[in-house]
Amino acid sequence: MNTRAESAASNEGSGDRPEPPDRRFDGPWLTALAATVALWTLLYALDRAFLTPGTPIGATVAFAHGYLLAPLATATVLLDALSLAERRVVDLGVFKWVYALAALPAPPVAVLYYAHREWLKPDDGELLGWP
Repeated sequence: MNTRAESAASNEGSGDRPEPPDRRFDGPWLTALAATVALWTLLYALDRAFLTPGTPIGATVAFAHGYLLAPLATATVLLDALSLAERRVVDLGVFKWVYALAALPAPPVAVLYYAHREWLKPDDGELLGWP
């Protein structure tokens, strides 16, 4: 039934490297967060500066930055914080929820999250790289 445990047991006997532990929240969250926030900022500026709300293109851009990119930024903040806690690098505690809720209406708040994350992390740079 448990194929991972069986394969780990077979690797121990054969001298191979053991498999790394399963992590549910690993991923390129900082890259996704940076791309999401940059695209949100671009679309929001475009919407405010050049588009009128009554036009189809204005509604499409407003929908994209308000209902697609903002929740995506919120999700990536949470997933990055959960990944750090799961790897026992740093636990942001209740602050991860504060940043996530603040990022829902304004994803550039993720810059504050990143600054807080970097301030709390240990000096080992490999811990925060690609998992």
